[in-house]
Amino acid sequence: MNYDELPRSALIRLLEEHDEALRQAGKDGIVMNYSGRTAPWQIIRQVKPKLSIISKKLSCGEEAKQCENEIWDGENLSTMVSLYRHRGKVDLILTDPPYNTGSDFRYNDKWDQDPNDPDLGDLVAEDDGSRHSKWLKFMTPRIWMMKEMLRPGGVIAICIDHRELYRLGMLMDEIFDEENRLAIINWQKTAAPRPDKSHVSTSTEYVLVYAKDLAKTRTFSLGRSEQDNKRYSNPDDDPKNLWREGNLTARSASPKDEYGIQSPFTGEVHYPAGHGSWRHPKANIKGWLQEWGTTYEERDLGDGRAPALMVVGASSNKVSTAVSKKALSRLSKPNWPFVWFGRDGKGRPRVKTYLEGIKRGKVPVTYWAEEEDGYPVELDAASWGFKESGRTSDGVSELTSVVGPGHGFTTVKPLKLFKKLIQLWCPDGGLVLDPFAGSGTTGHAILHLNHETNASRRFIMIEQGNSDKKDHYAKTLTADRIRRVITGNWASGPQPALGGGFRFIQMKREKIDAGAVIALAREEMIDLLLNSYWDKSEKVRSYLHRYEIGAHKYLFATNPKNEGFFLIWDNPETPSVLNRDAFKAIMLEAEKAKLTERYHVYASIAPYTGAGVEFYKIPDRVLEHIGFNARADAYSNVVDEND
Repeated sequence: MNYDELPRSALIRLLEEHDEALRQAGKDGIVMNYSGRTAPWQIIRQVKPKLSIISKKLSCGEEAKQCENEIWDGENLSTMVSLYRHRGKVDLILTDPPYNTGSDFRYNDKWDQDPNDPDLGDLVAEDDGSRHSKWLKFMTPRIWMMKEMLRPGGVIAICIDHRELYRLGMLMDEIFDEENRLAIINWQKTAAPRPDKSHVSTSTEYVLVYAKDLAKTRTFSLGRSEQDNKRYSNPDDDPKNLWREGNLTARSASPKDEYGIQSPFTGEVHYPAGHGSWRHPKANIKGWLQEWGTTYEERDLGDGRAPALMVVGASSNKVSTAVSKKALSRLSKPNWPFVWFGRDGKGRPRVKTYLEGIKRGKVPVTYWAEEEDGYPVELDAASWGFKESGRTSDGVSELTSVVGPGHGFTTVKPLKLFKKLIQLWCPDGGLVLDPFAGSGTTGHAILHLNHETNASRRFIMIEQGNSDKKDHYAKTLTADRIRRVITGNWASGPQPALGGGFRFIQMKREKIDAGAVIALAREEMIDLLLNSYWDKSEKVRSYLHRYEIGAHKYLFATNPKNEGFFLIWDNPETPSVLNRDAFKAIMLEAEKAKLTERYHVYASIAPYTGAGVEFYKIPDRVLEHIGFNARADAYSNVVDEND
């Protein structure tokens, strides 16, 4: 390779890649190597953005809802490269890649020479001696690209089973760094042991969870269900509402807080459990005890501990009948004191733990086991009450209920599992990307969470698989499932509509360059602009709300600020000029549509620009929004003569 002929940006990229390789080798002490290994960034730089079209027929929901979510039909590496405006903005990548079982993973040998080839290739048989290296060659650039898609505090949760668990784990450690590993979730996929060829029945699968940057990542508490709150009640009509019994003993021992507390009911002196100490200040505890109708004092019992809290005038193991009657009388009234001794007064001292005062959520653990027996294929509205992660059979039942039998999927991730992962690592308003969308569980889970919690999480799903009939799953299964749950039109019968919408976007085989852009017809150009537009100045990604084709001569969309976007373009043969006459027409369209007086105009040339005009030159600014750089692209196509 002649480095003198490379553009400056290409040389900088080469140096960055070299530094990254050194960092990985020196920092981690291990870099995976396998037959045919190529550095992932060397593969990705060869992958070109491709043209795409929006299918209005396959999209769903009102226009304002369509633009919030996307289902892409296309090869996922090329699609992620084409999703330039979302790069570095994804909160959570949640995905279920092929497990390399001998029946679910296809490998295209042409990818080794041209990763732009969209064909999936042949199934990799279980007895293929190179099946593991093929799987790694397939996964490595995709995981690298997934990391590029995440925002600095973003998280990836990737499902896997025992077949590729170790290799995937090492690959994730290499790309994300071991210190960014958040969790290895072990979830129970089957309800009971079943006969297996192995010595131990396989009843669990795994989710590897990594942060892009652990220091910037937040893990949210899990939402509490009615089952979680069953321990809370209000037997004494406490005005603070629901509470449960809490422990007055703290784990840490403090000599000054290791003292006896005398019960006003029985006279028994109680000490902190184990080797602990009382968790509240002594003065506070004394005040709460006196609410039982008697006076307490500090007294040295000669037990080698700090002075005890004792009823005034009582012996070390007995209280008077009058003191006991006062305490029982108080127990018969509402709103017991914060420190209490059980519903009959005969127990150890304990405290009230109020539901309102605890952290509103549960801390997640790494073993996710289902506590119920599952449910039948025919779902109804009451069938969502799961405890933890659900099982594979539940996922299949859910899918069958929505789209009907005959979908051909025998292993489907359950909604419970994906909803839980989304709750933990995607905030309200966040964006989730699934590059291996399959049957669409990710989108279904997000829509269900949004409906159930009045949230506004969004999704981008990519699916590239085909059925035996050569039907694209993205169209026949993924989009079909999401459309049905949005509308409530389930195959098993009507269900509550979850609402929402999505754009269905089809990747084309043509790569994007200047020639491809200027060869587009108007409607194709609009699709490209809708899919690629982004505003660098905005902290969150913006959407363009499309107008119906033909509704206006120039106006084709608006942004959330109610600013108009105008396209002066009919076809490649027609002049595309922003002149005074065109600008006057644009102003009239904006006024009629009651838009803000700022005009975003796409055209090839602009001899006239008025006040408030933001001009986007075709094809230059369009290519910029797509992430295409002609100089860098020239570098990508350089062939090393020594290869």
